[in-house]
Amino acid sequence: MKTLTSHGRKDQIRINIQIGDFAVEFFSLMNKRLNKSYIFHNEVTGNKLQFKGSIFRYVWNGFDLFNTISRGEVEFTSENDAPFIRHKIVFTEIFIACLLFNIIPLFTLKFEPFWSLMIFLFIWIVYTAAYLLTIYRFNSYITETLIKVNKTAGYEFRGKRK
Repeated sequence: MKTLTSHGRKDQIRINIQIGDFAVEFFSLMNKRLNKSYIFHNEVTGNKLQFKGSIFRYVWNGFDLFNTISRGEVEFTSENDAPFIRHKIVFTEIFIACLLFNIIPLFTLKFEPFWSLMIFLFIWIVYTAAYLLTIYRFNSYITETLIKVNKTAGYEFRGKRK
């Protein structure tokens, strides 16, 4: 489900080991990446990983994938004997920051309407760009991690390429 502050996706995956074993391997790799990004608030429950961004991650992370993500979850499920991965990321903190920065154009509106509008547009263009870029990078990260886990499990890609 996609909203102004979140993005979610569910995809069928191809694996050659049990879904629970696959989830353990996947979450092991993902936890290493989360720790590298200074996200220490994560919890694995069964086939589900939930994580929450650390409060000062913006200070020392640079342009890290997980900077704009407030919280997220990745879950492996099975429906009709087919494995699925479902993930959701939420952008609450950066959305609220953009709303707060909109106070600037409100105070300057009566003095410089043109520049107030430009500042307003700039703030939301930056938010939209960060939102779309993070979605793209997170989906790519999930795909790369799925491939890594499949390689370590000895899976060979024999299917048709699209």
